[in-house]
Amino acid sequence: MSKQIARRKGLIRTPPRRNYMSFPRELREAIPELHAGRCLELASVDGQGVNVPFFGPAVQLKLLVKETGKLTGKFVVRIDLEPEAARALAASLLKLANDAEKQ
Repeated sequence: MSKQIARRKGLIRTPPRRNYMSFPRELREAIPELHAGRCLELASVDGQGVNVPFFGPAVQLKLLVKETGKLTGKFVVRIDLEPEAARALAASLLKLANDAEKQ
């Protein structure tokens, strides 16, 4: 006995877009459990504006961070932002840079 699948009329609902950072598993494993953290040097920043299906426009940043001292690992940290959040971050960074130069 088969059941017919009924289609719901109306627009397809898209999940809400969120601003998030993702860290590679290797980076999580590089920090010992009994350690307060690890300092990494920001080696480069790259990014692009995209239009993701079902989510819409977004800004994708790729931060390359590397180990300092004796260790040599490199890790990519991804940041995905809604356009408005990217603008707010840019404005905050600009203000902080200006404040730093004034001091």
